Amino acid sequence: MPPNIVFTFADDWGRYASAYRPFEGENLINRLIDTPNFDRMAGEGALFKNAFVPAPTCTPCRSSILSGQYFWQTGLGAILQGAVWDETIPTYPLILEEAGYHIGYTYKVWSPGRTVNAPYGAERTRYETAGNQFNSFSHVVTDGASDLGIDGAKQMLLDETGQNFDSFLDARPDDKPFCYWWGPTNTHRTWEQGSGKALWGLDPDDLEGRLPKFLPDVHEV
Repeated sequence: MPPNIVFTFADDWGRYASAYRPFEGENLINRLIDTPNFDRMAGEGALFKNAFVPAPTCTPCRSSILSGQYFWQTGLGAILQGAVWDETIPTYPLILEEAGYHIGYTYKVWSPGRTVNAPYGAERTRYETAGNQFNSFSHVVTDGASDLGIDGAKQMLLDETGQNFDSFLDARPDDKPFCYWWGPTNTHRTWEQGSGKALWGLDPDDLEGRLPKFLPDVHEV
């Protein structure tokens, strides 16, 4: 039977996971952040230490991943605002679907643009029956902490993710392999002062000397 595929993709992801600690210097953010789930997946698979994207912005990069082409080969699909997907361009999820795969996604795949997430089947293959609050993770957890506590609010969003995936699996015919894309956009959010310390225990003073020089020290403002 062909392998099942789960593809997780987040904008603005860097070497912040603690799995990168053994390969980098002491004064980096991954010394302060523990990511045990990511580290487990890296330990069971492959951890890329010298990987690059064809364009350092979300939609153009996503158009490359989906099509297997350079972003400039996807035309208006490679811009952000006003993007239009050319449905004559082959994409790997639709090719897999033609080959017998059950495909689906939750949250962002390629959008914004018309037709929304067209390279992955558009609305037809979207599975968000439990909601899409995970896209506003910090805001939702901050707002929900007063009633549920921080851990309870985080668990609520974890449950949302699991239920969305379950709905995808429930729709899969028994004899089909599946290909699933999980693409939260919670890095695209407004900055909430104090959220790093409140939600993740990150003290701003501990970041001194660990951030790029172009970022100003404004945590006391």
